[in-house]
Amino acid sequence: MRRVNDLLRDKYGHREPHARDPLDGLILIILSQATSDVNCDRAFTSLKNAFPTWDLALQAPVEKIADSIRSGGLANQKAARIQQLLREIHAERGDFDLSWMHAASAEECEVYLSKFHGVGPKTVACVLVFFLGKPAFPVDTHVFRICKRLGWIREKSSPDEAHRVLKTLVPDACKLDLHVNFIAHGRVVCRAEGNGGPRCGECLIRKYCAVGKSVKVSELTHKPVKEELGRDPDFFVTIKQKKQLETVDKIESE
Repeated sequence: MRRVNDLLRDKYGHREPHARDPLDGLILIILSQATSDVNCDRAFTSLKNAFPTWDLALQAPVEKIADSIRSGGLANQKAARIQQLLREIHAERGDFDLSWMHAASAEECEVYLSKFHGVGPKTVACVLVFFLGKPAFPVDTHVFRICKRLGWIREKSSPDEAHRVLKTLVPDACKLDLHVNFIAHGRVVCRAEGNGGPRCGECLIRKYCAVGKSVKVSELTHKPVKEELGRDPDFFVTIKQKKQLETVDKIESE
């Protein structure tokens, strides 16, 4: 795992999280579903402009919240989820201040976040690693596919099982880079069968892959098009690569 991480990091870069408000993170993850990075950012900015405080968002008609996040798609469903989450947090705490989580352990934060309706292991892991800087390994569709092909999880493993297993197996120091770089690798090289399939002939971690080692590699080498090279796999992280810093303020999309 450490060797795979080193190879992917050399190719795609090293990431560092930006410490941010964990409640913002929860809302952003809801908004990120089934939309692009750009549309998610627009929806979150519009939501914050319409409701400068979460108290105002909780008190507003849900239709008003939906109107403010239209650019992110599925506005009615997401608005209902956002208001339900705000309602549960306020009922539990009496306010919306989750800043205590920065000083808490990853385990304490995980237990707390997991009790809210609709907050699953992937959402919890995203908040921990991207917004709190704590060790966690979110398993999105690309990570799930690649870990199966590598043989790190069972072929018939469920996403929930994958989260439980990989949380323990993946070294803490590798979790953030592996997650983000698996997304980058999965979009261009280790692609889904329905998206052209894996390009094992150009995979730099093929010798560590259970599936890749069994595939006859084509002599043809695919050259990624400009659009593939330009996509950001990052979720509020800073890329450190080739002695340059590039600040990225985008949300992961599957």
